[in-house]
Amino acid sequence: MTDPGDLLLRWLSELGEGELADAVQGMWWLAGTRCPDAEAGAPGRWLRDAVSLAYLDIDWRNRRWCAAPPVLTRLPHGRGLAMLTGSRTAAFEKRLELAVQDGLVEVLRVPSVRPARDIPLPVSLLVQFDEEEGLKEWAGGLGAAYTPCFAVQGAALLPLLSLRARATTPEFGKPLERHDPDRRAYQWVRRPQEDGLYRIRQSDGKRVCQIRHDGTWYETSHEEGVYFVLGQQQGPDGDVLRWIPDKELGCELTGTLFVDWGYPLPDLHRRVAALCSGLAPRINDHAENVAYDNVPKDVAEKIAVSLGQHLTESNE
Repeated sequence: MTDPGDLLLRWLSELGEGELADAVQGMWWLAGTRCPDAEAGAPGRWLRDAVSLAYLDIDWRNRRWCAAPPVLTRLPHGRGLAMLTGSRTAAFEKRLELAVQDGLVEVLRVPSVRPARDIPLPVSLLVQFDEEEGLKEWAGGLGAAYTPCFAVQGAALLPLLSLRARATTPEFGKPLERHDPDRRAYQWVRRPQEDGLYRIRQSDGKRVCQIRHDGTWYETSHEEGVYFVLGQQQGPDGDVLRWIPDKELGCELTGTLFVDWGYPLPDLHRRVAALCSGLAPRINDHAENVAYDNVPKDVAEKIAVSLGQHLTESNE
């Protein structure tokens, strides 16, 4: 029987695109039959992990999603390992099965560990290869685009955090929440009282995030807004990213990037971090953080600089 995560990816891949609400409804149906311990936030966390691993692209503001095209990309310092990501239709899986039979590569199906409160993720397809030129040709025959190393290339293109599009002042009397950095949660407020990150429910029912800075309102996402406010209000004491180098001999160039709970990376930053290993981040309940493995130090530094963070390094 197909695992729930793989079944979900197959279903979304065959659909191709759609409304986010319909995808969530389908996920809840599956969770009700196959994941009895799934919590209320499980579909949202699954979707964000699916974006991180490049299975889906999501327009959160307009509440739409689409399946990402198949892509093969090498893992940084991966010693002959690449990741095959993107949509997985039945036709693609058949082509993959036939392509593996030629013996040029070996495909490893590796699960991302998730707690029972979450919906399982699809297995990651890690490709073991001998030479890059043969890998590129193999990807072309499979119908997948080839990218030498998305994690390194994407990290170099991460933009600096900034306020861009102006937004209108929230209507008086409309539901309004302000993000409390100490509680790492939104709190209801009657009216905007000071600068900060706010969440507003529009007349069509959608919730959007806006930042009030020096009395002017700007559009933002929750993730970018959290980091902007963190940098503005807390300065160097607000660093929430840490990097620890790997201790295994020969692996000193890579390490683990830790991100504190309440400060999720924006979509592109999460994708860069996750495609360093091809796996979703590990969840550390006790330490209240998530951990991205196999992240080179220069990639971790580019993520931190882009978000206005100072990357803390530790050898513990």
